[in-house]
Amino acid sequence: MLVTSDPELFRRMSAVRSSFTRGPWYKALKLHPERDNITSYVDENKHAAIRTRMAPGYSGKENYHMEQDIDEQLLKYLELISSRYVAKPDQGVFRTVDLSRITSFFTLDVISKVAFGQTFGFLDQDDDPFGYLANLAQMLPAIIVFGVYTELTNLLKIPAIKAALPKSTDKRGLGRVMGFARDRVQERFGDKAIVRHDMLGAFVNRGLTQDELESETLTQITAGSDSTASALRITLHFICTSAPVLTRLLAEAEAAIEAGQVSRPLIKDAEARQLPYLQACLKEGLRIYPPVTGLMAKMVPAGGVKLEVDGVEKFAPGGTQVGWNSWGMMHDPKIWGEDAEIFRPERWLPKSDSKAELDRIARMNDTVTLCFGYGRFGCLGRGVATMELNKAVIEVPRIVPLHELILTCSRQTLLRFNLQPCSLAKPFDEMVVGFYIHTNMYFVATERKKNDTAAFARLRETGVEAGALAGAYDIDGSAAS
Repeated sequence: MLVTSDPELFRRMSAVRSSFTRGPWYKALKLHPERDNITSYVDENKHAAIRTRMAPGYSGKENYHMEQDIDEQLLKYLELISSRYVAKPDQGVFRTVDLSRITSFFTLDVISKVAFGQTFGFLDQDDDPFGYLANLAQMLPAIIVFGVYTELTNLLKIPAIKAALPKSTDKRGLGRVMGFARDRVQERFGDKAIVRHDMLGAFVNRGLTQDELESETLTQITAGSDSTASALRITLHFICTSAPVLTRLLAEAEAAIEAGQVSRPLIKDAEARQLPYLQACLKEGLRIYPPVTGLMAKMVPAGGVKLEVDGVEKFAPGGTQVGWNSWGMMHDPKIWGEDAEIFRPERWLPKSDSKAELDRIARMNDTVTLCFGYGRFGCLGRGVATMELNKAVIEVPRIVPLHELILTCSRQTLLRFNLQPCSLAKPFDEMVVGFYIHTNMYFVATERKKNDTAAFARLRETGVEAGALAGAYDIDGSAAS
């Protein structure tokens, strides 16, 4: 197998009329024990057919409630943090919030609500009621190994191993999620079928069978939640650990609110797309930590092809798999500049209107969008993921109680809370298995008091001793060495 970080080759392999096809690597993405899904089909015709039928469900044209459903879950997410995780040190209340955990809860409940009209209940319970996340962390490493060593997938045909795989009758883990998806699909068929204008309804309208939907919805849940949760928490991490970035982002949002360009209680997707610095932060978050790390290997057509490697043409024989190195692509100094390892949203803002500068930004835009795939293999859920990021990243630094969130739209709302990482030396644990499995991403959420400046002024007026470090300037033998 070959690996590339060249955006041009990635686009060439994924283009609509490309002679490259999906390699055997994709077979490992078959999550349902009996049926393939849109990510595991290697047959081009089958993949194209299912993609054509599923695309309208993701477009939002037949999903009338998409933004409303996302808003509903975002309000629950903010309320969860406000009610259970806000620290009040002056009152002796010390709390931390694990962003890796609750961002997953948020995206899982979003995708279940958007897709099925019913949430899993992660946010309501502040817990993983299915044991899904722990089970997924166990399964993803195996999936990645099977993708590289595709011969191992034959082991899954052994009756004893097949019987141990997740199934919809399981009480916990991925199997329990399969059961939830099966139940929601079954509700859309039969004499008393539920009719709803959501993703599942659009898929039914396009002729997907009950068996197809049970497999596709499982993939929807897994692929549609983990990558978005990763992008959300990593972007929040970098924003909240860079004071200049956070200050500038909040200033942009505050100015937009005062100008009436941002709706309350929650920003609309269309409004978020008009905030240049917010969009710069989102794109920089996707770039600095591309959420999908799987190889997504394409296969060289029969007869072979010539590939350009550092300006030199090399021949790749037919049947060769070519995977992508997402990290290498998104950290290439030739595309992003010498500070490619640094989180710097300003790189996305044009310094002039010169052709060279506009070309530089266009090249970056064309490259960062590859995080969502390209061409006939592009991510159908890109619109949903982008809407979640547009809303959640700007709203999370404004954590407030739900009743205040609904009633308040003033300056103090925007600046109400600080998010402080508990450790910069080790801000989180992670496992890279096609996606990022993050754990222990602890932050302290505290109220940002409006009268801090006035309080400091009063303190100076009282003439209170500043309390400088005792003995710091002593130079006699007792204090110096």
